[in-house]
Formats: sequence, C-alpha cells, structure tokens
Amino acid sequence: MDRLAAMEAFVRVIDAGSFSGAAKQLRLGQPAVSKTIAQLEGWLGVRLLLRSTHRLTPTEAGRNFYDRAKRAIEEADEAELAARGAAATLSGRLCFRAPLTFTRLLVMPCHSIFLSASCARYRCCSRGSRP
Repeated sequence: MDRLAAMEAFVRVIDAGSFSGAAKQLRLGQPAVSKTIAQLEGWLGVRLLLRSTHRLTPTEAGRNFYDRAKRAIEEADEAELAARGAAATLSGRLCFRAPLTFTRLLVMPCHSIFLSASCARYRCCSRGSRP
C-alpha cells in the first residue's frame, strides 16, 4: 500500500464528504477509494470513519489522522515543488574551452540565447586556447 496515496485518498474523502466525491477528484473508481480507506484502517488498526447510508463521519482518531495527513501531504507537495524548482533553475559558473574562431562563430551566439532563455546569472570564462 502506498501510504501517501492512501493518506491523500482519506483527506479527499473527508474534504468531499463522500467516497464518490473523492473518487471523482482522484480520477478513480469509488470502490477503489473505499478499498484504499479500508486497507488504511486495517494497516493502522483503527477505524477512521463511521459510515452510514447518508454520510461519513470521522472518528476522533480519524480527525487526528486527517490533520496530520493533510500536513504531511502539504509538506510532500512543497518538497516536490522545491526539488523541481531547484532542478529547473540553472545556477553556477559556466566555463568552456574552445578555439577562438569556433567560440566567436558558434558558441557566443548560442551563449547569449542560452542566457536570455534562463533566468539565472552566469559568469563566463571563455578561453580562446585549445585544451
């Protein structure tokens, strides 16, 4: 069982107020969401929801789990965004070595396009000598 996915399903069930509403949000079938919550309850060894024909009510353990699960999901989302942001942002020193003619004709025109396309600042240390 994917714990984070199960936690997200549980949070969506509480927020939507129903398994079918959560299933629509998660783009899953209602039986899959219901089974996930049942597996989560079995894994935790505690009932999280009181089910009736008309509504779902979280137990005290369910309310506590909801608060912590929601925070954990938000933290995981923030960590993912931070990682993607760090990967998407280029930074550092760009250094290359090439013959002067090659540098002037091919590298420098592309270099300015590269710099304008990225939002990072680079220091360039072009050397016109062969390696």
